[in-house]
Amino acid sequence: MQALRRVTAVAALVSSALTASALGACASSGTFPMTGDPNASLHTAERAVADAQAAGADSLAAEAMTSARQNLTSAQEYMKSGKPDHAAIKARVAAADATYAKAAAARAVAERERTSAQAALDAVGGNP
Repeated sequence: MQALRRVTAVAALVSSALTASALGACASSGTFPMTGDPNASLHTAERAVADAQAAGADSLAAEAMTSARQNLTSAQEYMKSGKPDHAAIKARVAAADATYAKAAAARAVAERERTSAQAALDAVGGNP
C-alpha cells in the first residue's frame, strides 16, 4: 500500500508538471499550443473518469481520482468562461489522471488477488 501512495504522489506531480509546462509554453512563446477540439477532450475526460470510477479507483486510487475530478471541473469552468484552449488542456490532464487511477486500481486488485492466491497455495503446501 505504501508503494501505491508513492506512485499516486508521483502521478499528482506529473499531472501538475504537465499543466505547468503546457501553460508555461504559452507564456514563453506568446502563443497557445495546439489543443484540438475542447468538446472532444472534455468528453474523453468524462468517460475516463467514469471508467476509473467503475474500476473502483475511488477507493483504490483516491488521490489520483481527486486530481482527475479537480482537473475535469477546471476544464468545465474554462469552457464556461470562454477559454476553450485552457479547457482542452485541463481535460487532457484529467483524462491522464483518470487513466492512471484506473491502472492503479487494477494493480491494487491484482496485488490482492496474488496475495490471496499465494496464501491459498501456502495453506495446501504448494511451495516446493
